[in-house]
Amino acid sequence: MGIFSGIIVGSYTLILKKMTIFREFFTTNLEFPKIIIGITVFILLGLAIQFMLSKYPLISGSGIPQVSGLLTKKVKFKWLGELITKFVGGILAIGAGMSMGREGPSVHLGALVGSGIKKLTRRSEVEEKYLVTCGASAGISSTFNAPLAGVIFSLEEIHKFFSPLLLICVMVASGTSNFVSRMILGSHTSFQYNFILPKDIPYYVIALVTVIFCIVITITGRAFSYFLLLIQKYYRKINLNNYVKISIFMVIAYIVAVFFSDITGGGHELIEEMFGKNVMLKTIIIILILKFFYTMLCYATSAPGGIFLPMLVIGALTGKVYGEVLNHYFSIPNEIIVHFMLLGMAAYFTAVVRAPITGITLILEMTGNFSYLYMLIVVCTITYIFTELLKMEPIYERLYLNMFQKQILKENEENEKIQKHVKRLEILEKWWKNKKFGIGVRPDVKDKIVTLLIPIGANSEFDNKSVKDLKLPENLLIVSVRKSGKDIIARGDTPIQSGNQLVIITDYETARKYAGELRERGMKIIE
Repeated sequence: MGIFSGIIVGSYTLILKKMTIFREFFTTNLEFPKIIIGITVFILLGLAIQFMLSKYPLISGSGIPQVSGLLTKKVKFKWLGELITKFVGGILAIGAGMSMGREGPSVHLGALVGSGIKKLTRRSEVEEKYLVTCGASAGISSTFNAPLAGVIFSLEEIHKFFSPLLLICVMVASGTSNFVSRMILGSHTSFQYNFILPKDIPYYVIALVTVIFCIVITITGRAFSYFLLLIQKYYRKINLNNYVKISIFMVIAYIVAVFFSDITGGGHELIEEMFGKNVMLKTIIIILILKFFYTMLCYATSAPGGIFLPMLVIGALTGKVYGEVLNHYFSIPNEIIVHFMLLGMAAYFTAVVRAPITGITLILEMTGNFSYLYMLIVVCTITYIFTELLKMEPIYERLYLNMFQKQILKENEENEKIQKHVKRLEILEKWWKNKKFGIGVRPDVKDKIVTLLIPIGANSEFDNKSVKDLKLPENLLIVSVRKSGKDIIARGDTPIQSGNQLVIITDYETARKYAGELRERGMKIIE
């Protein structure tokens, strides 16, 4: 599993690095015939991408929502065709200078490898879920040279929970994939820069500017999610043939590649350049704004490419702008600039994706500098708290809901009608304040009512069942099924799948008696 993913994702990453030469050939040293040839080549690339999208729609975008869709049985992969077209389409799109990352597609490629192994070896559906999760982990591990981040991302963002068996499988796949990709790409870290913590700055100053920075990151992160979905929505409303739309866009992409080459591609080189270079503040702000909106436009085309790396770039640029302001206007030493660039990447990832542990681990492994561990934890935690206060939804969950909204609306049609007339019970808002091992207790009604939160594991006794099929002890009432962070009022025919959580109410003594048994039944694999 890890070997195949490492070979494919490692090769994908290597080819993308070489595609910069291809792009520069058509966008530098321009003369009139070369301009016409360049525009023609870019349009042909766009038409090829659109043709592949018409044959395999699931290769669009980053691929992370599609992987979640497979795990929740919203889609089935046509693994070989989608693997080939995702690989080629991503190379053409990012190679043409679209502001998209290779990381999301790497997750998708790894998941497709896992799905392919399942079908070739005729494994069960539950084993496919494990293989797909392992493939996703291997994809992140290979492309970032970050095996631990691959493990955490697959558990925190893809599978949503873990079991010891899943953890072992994911670690093996991530480690093996990383070993193979190092043979292809080398063993160096993503960012080779000597990061130094700022010194001789009072702690109260660091604390103050850090909290303000987290507020800035939270606001800009919310703007990222808002504009990404908004521009995607309006792009789809343009009443033109998809081939015409992509052709017009590729002309724009060519112009951007010629005049604003810094904002093309994922942006890895841009971050490295900004780390060690003094740039005018106005120039940085212009690059930040252009990168921000060009990323939105590129993603709206549905071309195979992700937002993972562009997010990190925008976070780093936001940090650089903030650091430059502190340095120029408040006389804080210039070490603060790189300091906030580094923190900005992790914090921005936390604000947009809502996966702080992945953000912390990823930046540590990308820099190879664990002296920043404490500051990364502080910044990501504060940012996460602010996003909670603003009720920001994770971007990949929003993209998942947009992609599969028809299936989700169909499943929840009855529930939507109910929720228009039924106000959420006040008790549901208070249950989670005093959790312990999945049991939430209201202090004022300890002897009357409590809640159990039961996770559902793949191929467990409760997996792929309806609420009415569950055989539960007396005095246990399933009130909702939690899917992707949202509660669905439980009816008899409400489906239950791995990755969901059952919300059950009962009395305190019954909860104490059956909590352990229910969690075991919800997680234990049935052969």
